[in-house]
Amino acid sequence: MRTILPCCCLLLIVPFCFGQNVGIVRKNYYSTYYDSTLNVSIQVFDSTSIRLGSVNPYSGAVSHLSANSYSLAVNLNGATIDPYQNLYYIGSGFNLLTFDMNSGDLINTIPITGYFPTASFQNYRFNPSDSIIYGMVPNNFYSSYFDSISMTTIDVLDSSQIRFASLNPQTGVYTLIGNTSFDNLYTLAGNSIDPFQMVYYYSAVDTLIGIDVYSGSLFSAVPIQLPPNGIFENIAYSCADTSIYGLTRQNYTSVVYDSLFMMNVEVIDSTTFRLSKIDPNTGAITFVSPYNIQAGGNLTGGAYIDPNAMTYFFNNGNQIVGVSLITGLITSTATKSYPSGEIAIDMMRSNLNCFGASKTRLDTALGIEGINGPAHVQLFPNPTSSTLSILANAAIKETAIVDIMGKEMFRSSQNSMDVSTLPSGFYIVNVYTESGGLISGKLIKQ
Repeated sequence: MRTILPCCCLLLIVPFCFGQNVGIVRKNYYSTYYDSTLNVSIQVFDSTSIRLGSVNPYSGAVSHLSANSYSLAVNLNGATIDPYQNLYYIGSGFNLLTFDMNSGDLINTIPITGYFPTASFQNYRFNPSDSIIYGMVPNNFYSSYFDSISMTTIDVLDSSQIRFASLNPQTGVYTLIGNTSFDNLYTLAGNSIDPFQMVYYYSAVDTLIGIDVYSGSLFSAVPIQLPPNGIFENIAYSCADTSIYGLTRQNYTSVVYDSLFMMNVEVIDSTTFRLSKIDPNTGAITFVSPYNIQAGGNLTGGAYIDPNAMTYFFNNGNQIVGVSLITGLITSTATKSYPSGEIAIDMMRSNLNCFGASKTRLDTALGIEGINGPAHVQLFPNPTSSTLSILANAAIKETAIVDIMGKEMFRSSQNSMDVSTLPSGFYIVNVYTESGGLISGKLIKQ
């Protein structure tokens, strides 16, 4: 059973978080040459530049966060935000790029390395309850054969395994979690984290896979219950109501006879889109939208939830569309506009949803259990400028407060303490229980 406690804490914290909706703004450069054979001028693509930008979901206005742009390509298979340090992460080839969301500048570029010879870390997702980046690492297996025509040896992909891993953004080193290999394919617009239950979910096209963040083992695997030709995509987890939302795309087809190929072929007649949510325990889809909202998401554009407005925002290519989590109806539609000829904002992410979430399902392998089920902690008021009180469903031995660099700033055996001397900022509160357990929470000191 999920507790409503973390959601209460969330509502206290979110208003103090400065909301940013950011993504990679892309601009293409062309040159023109005259083709004497065709007697026309032809435009040729030369290069691309990127920069971190923000978007106003209600006006569609895209703004540059920095005067600097970068001649880099980015991977459209994963990006994530650390809302506590205001950092945006995205892959570039086999490198990890780190952008400062305050200045918009690229502050770090490091190669991704790990257990496998070729490092590819994908489907990034920052977990706000433990401040760790999780994702998938594909491990490809090849065989070689000699091509007598080209007189070269060619590597051919035989199979792939997918492993679950965490990523250290300072070093670029990923660490495999557990020994489970996941053979399912995964979609670019289909992953999220439940920070309370500590489960990483991804869409394997027709199956929703849940991975235990602690062990890397299979937590759940349920068929996504949709009619034929239905797809559930653009997944976003909502901490406001602990639900997984997405867009359900339903294709309607008819069969026609192709006289050229002398066979019947299936042709798409129309497509409908509805905001939906999925039960991760059963795979059952519930339509939130009562009818077709006639707006589909861009797979690499991104989607996020604003918990204050209870709205699901998604990028459909030309527009930012907002849909109510309550009624399923479109509440806003804004055509994107760019400051200097850009063509797209990709991998849109927001730092509002799940800010300050605390895990309620702890690692059972450590034997940490509370008096009334899994241990959890409540910090209040949060944010605070003076007094901090701690409430847990387990007997507290002592509490330590550490900064984001891991330096211990304060330790007490009391359930209430004066933190007025702490510098303003973000801290981790480690609560040690009498039974030897550890419960962690996040604190904002004003």
